[in-house]
Amino acid sequence: MKRHFLPWLLVTFTQGSWATDDLPVTVLPPVTTVAEESSSASSQPVVPPKPDLGIELPPVDASVIKVANQQAAASNATSATSIGPQHIAVKPGINELMPIAVGHLNRLVTPFEHPVVTTTSQATTSTKGKIVYVATADETPVTLYITPGDNQDIALSLTLIPKRIPAREIHLDLDKDSYQLLNQWQRSDSASRTSSQQEQAYISQLKALFRDLGLQKTPSGYSLREPKPQEQIHCLQDRFQIQTGQVLEGQDQLILVGLAKNTGGDMLEFDERSCATIQQDVLAVSVWPNVVLKPQEATELYVVVRQAPEASTSLRPSLLGGGQP
Repeated sequence: MKRHFLPWLLVTFTQGSWATDDLPVTVLPPVTTVAEESSSASSQPVVPPKPDLGIELPPVDASVIKVANQQAAASNATSATSIGPQHIAVKPGINELMPIAVGHLNRLVTPFEHPVVTTTSQATTSTKGKIVYVATADETPVTLYITPGDNQDIALSLTLIPKRIPAREIHLDLDKDSYQLLNQWQRSDSASRTSSQQEQAYISQLKALFRDLGLQKTPSGYSLREPKPQEQIHCLQDRFQIQTGQVLEGQDQLILVGLAKNTGGDMLEFDERSCATIQQDVLAVSVWPNVVLKPQEATELYVVVRQAPEASTSLRPSLLGGGQP
């Protein structure tokens, strides 16, 4: 009877253990084959070992690295926020296209001392010294010519393209041949300007002298005296009687004052040029108060003549010889 009971107990115990949920679960790691390990290793970059050159680099102080980083940051910030001037080579007769800022004042630095701008554009232009300022409110191209003063032989032709960019400063550089031509013209123009200014100053001085004489004043720097026998006014005009009565002596010129009288029977106009035809040292002639004279009417006549150098100096008696002033 014991032989039939034991197998039944074994079966019962085994079935009870399969029905329970409290059995422990063990998770094993995935099995990696040799081929997978070789492929994984080949996908990683292989860094070759650095050769040992036998040089030992000294350590760098942290403050040095900090200053270098600050300088690099400042340089990058400056290059990102500032725009330097642009130099463009120009040649007379060749039109140059260049961008400018719309809605801002642009500055063109020309090689001319007194540039003159000619344009039909609606843009605003002004000059100060060598600088030409240009401002436009829209994106319409601006075409203009820039010349050195009144000289039309040298003209820079520019077409300015307005864009949405910051204000520009553009330097216009001439080629070597154009610079030489410009320098020659500017030297001659400067000499002409100087001569013209001196001439205008001289004419203004003579007008001031005649005005003082008409107001019965003795001009500053002149002394009044009687005329010498050789100090006479000579005029080549018929029916006029000339009489010299006064001399105003200056440092290098004399003013002869006389009367011009109409001795004819008709009204006559006195011609000042007739008093400068026989004397090459005559500088200016004027009459006051009338130029057209009735018969027997007289007017004052002023003739400015250049004084000879020997006549403007006088001998000084020497004190060694007992001379007195």
